[in-house]
Amino acid sequence: MTLTNYINDTWQAPSQRLDSQVFHASEGAPLFHQMASDPQQIEAALAASHAAHLRGDWAALANSERATKLDAIADAIATRIEAIAEADAACTGVLLKTTSQVAQICVLAFKAASALLRNPPVRKPFDGPHGEVIVERLPLGPAAIIAPWNAPSGITCHKLASALAAGCPVIVKPSEWAPQSGQLIAEAVAEAGLPAGVFQLVHGNGITGAALVEDSRIAAVSFTGGLQGGRAVASACAKDIKPAQLELGGNNPIVVLEDANVEAAADGVVAGLTTLNGQWCRALGRLLVHESIADTLLEAIASRLSQIRLGHVLDVDSDMGPVVHKGHYELIKQAVAHYESIGGTARSWSALPDLAGYFIAPTLITGLDAAQASEEIFGPVATVHTFSDDAQAVAQANGTPFGLAAYVFGAEPHAWTVASGIRAGNIKINAVSMLNLNPMAPRPAWGLSGLGDEGVVETFEFFRGTRIIGVAGKPELDDA
Repeated sequence: MTLTNYINDTWQAPSQRLDSQVFHASEGAPLFHQMASDPQQIEAALAASHAAHLRGDWAALANSERATKLDAIADAIATRIEAIAEADAACTGVLLKTTSQVAQICVLAFKAASALLRNPPVRKPFDGPHGEVIVERLPLGPAAIIAPWNAPSGITCHKLASALAAGCPVIVKPSEWAPQSGQLIAEAVAEAGLPAGVFQLVHGNGITGAALVEDSRIAAVSFTGGLQGGRAVASACAKDIKPAQLELGGNNPIVVLEDANVEAAADGVVAGLTTLNGQWCRALGRLLVHESIADTLLEAIASRLSQIRLGHVLDVDSDMGPVVHKGHYELIKQAVAHYESIGGTARSWSALPDLAGYFIAPTLITGLDAAQASEEIFGPVATVHTFSDDAQAVAQANGTPFGLAAYVFGAEPHAWTVASGIRAGNIKINAVSMLNLNPMAPRPAWGLSGLGDEGVVETFEFFRGTRIIGVAGKPELDDA
């Protein structure tokens, strides 16, 4: 696939060829050069988005009409699911059987946004001194969506569908490490025939993203990525006091209490290490286990991991694929080496395949104090720490500046009591999964894990601002 921008309803090649290449994560073979939009192309996209907002023809459509367009986008994406899944698998290293599920989420995201438009949140008026005070939620204006390389299609569609449903023109910048699915999504949106300038796609790296975020014509930014990038986005948005929705990851704990079902907990740990090859924001980062069952749990985990088959993303027998690219592979290896240098012992049980890709076996690191492992690795690596009582478990769980997700395994109501003390946006009890809570539930973030809730309703509302209109009474005059 040749990377192509979609600017002001016109397909055009990004004008800058970057030095970096994207390699097939399973094979280590080059796929394509990264491309970036030049300043003139970025300006054209910004100008078209701003003009679309000023015209207001997209926002002026009735909810049912916008919903019909979103349904058309969903239908167009449905014809491209296989291509989207294959593109994401090759670039990210996530198994095709998983990227296929994520690609289905793209369709569901637009269908959910369409349903929300047809049955929007009810906002009751307030009583005023001279009649009702009307509360309205209106589109903020052009929105910039900066997508990550992990689960790129699903995350892009969740943000994009919500922003379009809210009535905003949107500029999407896919990750330069996994841009192809973003372009396929753009093709589907273009096929649906939105008003001119309402949707645009620009390829590029962090420089491209910064140019979008820093421009005063962008009214809101939704970003998923690393802490460093999130801080840069927040800083740029602060200049214009514009809202930023940030999901920045976390060093998530799995807490295994002394009364936990060890077999279920072992399954959860393996899922936390291997789902998306450990490259997901809510992956396991720290395993916190009661000292009385630590050895038994580790034996159960080792038994399971010894059966995990690392392999090519297209191999239906593979249980786990490689990490995204060589640079990330080296960062993970460096993190493991650092923990070993300060006294940790790295243990892995899964065999590596005879492939040239960027494979890392699921790894647990023992022998460290919890305070020594506060940073996120973002890969199939977790540290292991024991605790003696609930208070210590909660203290260890809260012992990082992050707060995205946490998992507690234990008997109820004991597990609920421990979970209530953990500072995290989502806490799951006796399960680890991307989708095992209600899909309509919000996905908050605490601390350095982000800013602003995500979710079907929450992201839709993020792209809108509040206006109230009413008739006020005359001011009372002093007798004097």
